[in-house]
Amino acid sequence: MADKQMSSLEEKLSELEKLTVQLEDGKLPIDDAIAVYSRGMELAVSCKQSLDSLSQRIQIAKKNAQEAISLENFEPQGSETEF
Repeated sequence: MADKQMSSLEEKLSELEKLTVQLEDGKLPIDDAIAVYSRGMELAVSCKQSLDSLSQRIQIAKKNAQEAISLENFEPQGSETEF
């Protein structure tokens, strides 16, 4: 799923870059420029949501790894316990 999400994010970013070039060129009629700008804003919002989701997944993975390392540090080294 992460690969699909990343691919989708990369596709969105690529489209956003193309739209930016079109707008910066300045040759679009005003109606087309507004439509391109609107699409760009939609993509920007979608990219932010994707990045937020990926960031959250990274934080969860990091927390899980830290907890696993913490637990390993407290496990007894030998399987026998002395009384």
